[in-house]
Amino acid sequence: MLPDLPENMSAEQIESYIEAHDFVPVNRTVQVDDNLYQYLIDSSVREPELLKQLRAETTLYHMARMQVSPETGQFLALLIKLKQAKRILEVGVFTGYSTLSMGLAMSDDAKLVAIDKKQMWLDIANRYIKRAGLQKQIQTRCGKALDVLHKLMKSEAGTYDFVFIDADKINQLAYYKQAKVLLKSGGCIAIDNTLWWGNVAKKEFTDKDTQLVRELNAYIHQDSSVDIAMIPIGDGLTLIHKK
Repeated sequence: MLPDLPENMSAEQIESYIEAHDFVPVNRTVQVDDNLYQYLIDSSVREPELLKQLRAETTLYHMARMQVSPETGQFLALLIKLKQAKRILEVGVFTGYSTLSMGLAMSDDAKLVAIDKKQMWLDIANRYIKRAGLQKQIQTRCGKALDVLHKLMKSEAGTYDFVFIDADKINQLAYYKQAKVLLKSGGCIAIDNTLWWGNVAKKEFTDKDTQLVRELNAYIHQDSSVDIAMIPIGDGLTLIHKK
């Protein structure tokens, strides 16, 4: 913590002091090691049995690490409830853990459109969606997200309350721009993987995906039409509020 300021400092001295200490980290985010992470899970995550089963099944696939973490899924569910979102859009489904997390949090009159380019993942997601009794509220679409979003923009611009983006990095900036068009004023976008395994902060990582995530983060940071918060949960989650 910074020391208390002496009472006899002038306004000019205080201003100079503040400028000198502008980048001093105060009460920074705690570093989460394995022990603390387990405590976080044990003390906060309330994972429904159906989500546990889906998470377990997903571990059978070599791409299992693409699945959002349990605490991230629960956080998305909380956002849906807090926003009282009625129209929800998801770009990138994988096996459907995030889809189901949001779906279970929706009100009975809410709808979710979930897009993925691989039918094999949607087949798994749809199976669990049906088991949850949400097949009338969640519509999955197989195809290239850019194309699906472009079609939605023609008739549904400005109608969505919440958008979750967790898809390929090469098109993520385009997804963000399209999502903003589809989003209502006051709506929210959540983008996963914005800390990218921590590699975004390491200069030695110059691979294409890391560079693309850096570019997305920089673009959103400079976008004055939105309010933002980057949260160190899971692999990094950026929340965007459309003004």
